[in-house]
Amino acid sequence: MRLAVLGIAFALALGCASVGMLPKSASEINFSASEGKTGWSAYRQFEMFRGYSSDQVYDAAKVGLGAAGFSLRKADVNQGFAIGEHGMTAHDWNVIAGVYFRQEREGTRVAVIVEGSKDIGFSGDVTSGGWGGEILKGMRDYLHRTHQNNLEGDKALPRRCRPYHRNPGRFI
Repeated sequence: MRLAVLGIAFALALGCASVGMLPKSASEINFSASEGKTGWSAYRQFEMFRGYSSDQVYDAAKVGLGAAGFSLRKADVNQGFAIGEHGMTAHDWNVIAGVYFRQEREGTRVAVIVEGSKDIGFSGDVTSGGWGGEILKGMRDYLHRTHQNNLEGDKALPRRCRPYHRNPGRFI
């Protein structure tokens, strides 16, 4: 009986995602690789943050991971990454996500790599491909709040488009 319990625990541990599954630095990332589902419970997504420095994106990566429900596990601005772990979900034992970034002339290029647990479960591979989008949304929201002047299309609305104060439903 004890051997059977140990065998089940060992099999479950083999399926868990771990920090070691992800690259150790941004230099290991091919920023022009394909996006989307890249393997069993694995997803990759890219985005360019124009006008933002790597330091700003590093801070945004940590906030974006937190906004998506991930706990920060490892981060290094010099190596260009932040890695977080999400606990158990309805479909996964755990999920690991890495945000990798590289400074370029026009801004900072970002890659988000998500790895889910490698178990079969009742439903097969059902790790959500939406984790990367959640992290990137948290990053954009943070950068918008803290560095609003960097956004190209974020100019103040002209007076004629602002709501009229006495009657919020009317525009002047």
